Amino acid sequence: MGCDVSHPLNGQPYVVEWFKYGMPIPFFINFRFYPPHVDPEYAGRATLHDKSSLRIENVRSDDQGWYECKVLMLEQQYDTFHNGSWVHLTVNAPPTFTDTPPQYVEAKEAGSITLTCTAFGNPKPSVGWLREGSLMVSSAKYKVSDGSLTVLSITREDRGAYTCRAFSPQGEVVHTTRLLVEFFTISSFHVFSSSDSNDI
Repeated sequence: MGCDVSHPLNGQPYVVEWFKYGMPIPFFINFRFYPPHVDPEYAGRATLHDKSSLRIENVRSDDQGWYECKVLMLEQQYDTFHNGSWVHLTVNAPPTFTDTPPQYVEAKEAGSITLTCTAFGNPKPSVGWLREGSLMVSSAKYKVSDGSLTVLSITREDRGAYTCRAFSPQGEVVHTTRLLVEFFTISSFHVFSSSDSNDI
């Protein structure tokens, strides 16, 4: 991230400070030849590039935000060296699931079940459900909303694979859950006669 402020001239002593919006104190301070002071969240990742620009390695999603750099000219008056420049860091990240249903779920015939997927990424991914390769939409049978799928009035025909898909311009990720249906049958009962009593 570039620091668009006046650079020190003629070897004057100066301090470079980098702030992140929402943090009350600078997370990176560098004074000439001394080792820089770095916040633990940026330790081993933030280094000075050229005179006052900042380089961040192993960028994380939570690094996104507004950053301000300040170059403090120690031999000048406060009102002349207290300059600053803001830059916004956008971190693009492919979708990843933060919550998915089990690989296998079981539901009772005539009942209902809700499967929920949540995903994180930047930009925020869209989450949908597919069955046999076709995108599912809300109907009298299915309710699809915000990554959740509800199957109503379950029958044997509802058995099978349901795929949750999270996608964005950065990529996509899928998770498949198989629905097992527990259905009821009429059991056959044996009627015992009096001659059977000895066998009980």
